[in-house]
Amino acid sequence: MKVSVIICTYNREKFLKSALDSYKNQTLPSGDFEIIVVDNNSTDNTKTIMENFIEENPTLNVRYVFEENQGLSFARNRGIKEAAHEIIVFVDDDAEAENNFLENVKSHFETDENLIAAGGKVEPVFESGKEPQWLSPFLWGLVTKIDYGNKAKPFPKNKYPVGCNMEFRKDVFNKFGMFDTQLGRKGRVGLASEEKDIFERLKAAGAKIMYFPDISIRHHIDNYRLEKSYIIKLCYGIGISEKIRTSKKSFILYIFKLIEFIFKFIASLVIAAGYILKGEFEKAKYVVLFRYHILKGFFKKEYE
Repeated sequence: MKVSVIICTYNREKFLKSALDSYKNQTLPSGDFEIIVVDNNSTDNTKTIMENFIEENPTLNVRYVFEENQGLSFARNRGIKEAAHEIIVFVDDDAEAENNFLENVKSHFETDENLIAAGGKVEPVFESGKEPQWLSPFLWGLVTKIDYGNKAKPFPKNKYPVGCNMEFRKDVFNKFGMFDTQLGRKGRVGLASEEKDIFERLKAAGAKIMYFPDISIRHHIDNYRLEKSYIIKLCYGIGISEKIRTSKKSFILYIFKLIEFIFKFIASLVIAAGYILKGEFEKAKYVVLFRYHILKGFFKKEYE
């Protein structure tokens, strides 16, 4: 089996070269993987960076493609269509893979013929060099932190791999469809839930979705992604996306999701009270802010 690495990018010249460099010293032989970089209308130096990288690394199988339809789901679907190999790995343009990343991915899929989707650890690397004071395990999703321990296991209930580190057998997309282009980020901040949507399709069919701690990446987090205004927009996007996703399936699912969000908002108040008692006021504030703006987004008609 061979591996297709898909990196969708949009104006990330700051990190793209480092992300690509992490595949130069993979323990998996270069003949066993390809790298497909999908440029989703970047206006920075992405094309030049790619041309230079391809020229400087002739032993790597690297392709640069341009996807004019704006949106992460469009870019991911283009990458799937371009992929030549049996295993598809999605990583972000600001994520660096460990040297044994691809070897471990290949090993897991070859070892278990029933495995069709997986994900692994994601370690956030903060631009400031330290975690924000408000970060708690309840908000790891805001910085795409994934850590379910050091043993392989199925993903916990209602938890799934994240977009910067998720792996599939390619035939998954023939059987279950591609990423929903009505969902997913467009530009810097926007809608979400396209990953959850496809994983729930797999889960409904009884698919095995595994967590492997040895499939590990480091994910860079810009300072702007920790700003309150950005987080609020992100939460709005989550709320709106879940409204779109559930409404498309059934009115009953939509109502259940609304009830779930209301319950989680009430739970966030309880959690916040616990943090206040411990003097951790920023954690208390952001737990409530997170749930409040997701719930508020769920009632919005469209992303602004």
